[in-house]
Amino acid sequence: TVQKEAAGGNAVIESVLWDAVPSYLRKLDAQCRVTLGKKLPVDTAPIKFASWIGGDRDGNPNCTPEVTLEVVTHQRLRAAKLFLNELNVLYSELAISSRFSEKLLELAASVVESDDKIEK
Repeated sequence: TVQKEAAGGNAVIESVLWDAVPSYLRKLDAQCRVTLGKKLPVDTAPIKFASWIGGDRDGNPNCTPEVTLEVVTHQRLRAAKLFLNELNVLYSELAISSRFSEKLLELAASVVESDDKIEK
């Protein structure tokens, strides 16, 4: 079915690409720094993905506008869940911790001791 085809595409994204693409971009950024002396610009998109899964009208009688809407809605929900999981990981990494670096403790002390105690 169209839905199974879409689920297979989602599985590839979730099990391979979701981690592989950021890893590749970090390596590309490192190589740019070494070779060019510059960071990879944040807004650079050297890799772009597109898919017609669930939306191709190649004669499949089961690929109706309703099925396309169902598939696209499911894909958007999966993407939202992936991002939510990443945000939860980031939150746990940034949450208040007893493992502060020495530099962070120094910065926090400088803020407390700052003359700029009142916002303007």
